[in-house]
Amino acid sequence: MITTATPQELTEAKDRKSAYQKAVPLPPGTYKVDVIVRDVASGATGIRHVGFTVPKYDQQKLSTSTLVLAAKMESLIDKPAVGQFVIGTTKVIPNVSGTYHRGQPVGVFMQVYNAGIDQTTLRPSVDVEYALLKDGKEVGKQTEDWRGMSDSGQRLTLARLIDTRTLPTGEYEIAIRIRDRVSGQTLSPTAKFTVVQ
Repeated sequence: MITTATPQELTEAKDRKSAYQKAVPLPPGTYKVDVIVRDVASGATGIRHVGFTVPKYDQQKLSTSTLVLAAKMESLIDKPAVGQFVIGTTKVIPNVSGTYHRGQPVGVFMQVYNAGIDQTTLRPSVDVEYALLKDGKEVGKQTEDWRGMSDSGQRLTLARLIDTRTLPTGEYEIAIRIRDRVSGQTLSPTAKFTVVQ
């Protein structure tokens, strides 16, 4: 990926952020990736070492993907679902810093795996609640209504925008409380973000 700027645009370009994604299917295990960024003109180079684990999912156990805080989410239901940052039928641009300006929605994206199937409806039966916490205290809550949600067998996709227009600046935590009505299993993945002016 190459970014260019005229001398007049250079000050603005230095503060600009770029995002790049490459999807690589990997079997379960522990991995290390070295991300190298090089300025082709000056030769200045930066290296970031990142370790991560690809989990092995037990098909009998309720589990989730990583909870992604997003800067932007876009439904691709009526468009070709290809390109960078596409997960299923949603384009999810992550907010790596976790910092949002007040008024900018906080995108929350996650998939839930291995939900039990209700034999009456032949669909997963899962309760999901999005709880917003500040200083450990709950300051807001939303319930998932599942309208328009896609599911593929025992996989459910959660995609929600949290409004920040009325939130005071500061640090927050989003907790997604998941309860599988069929198996009785529960999970509550969390992520932290900051709201600034």
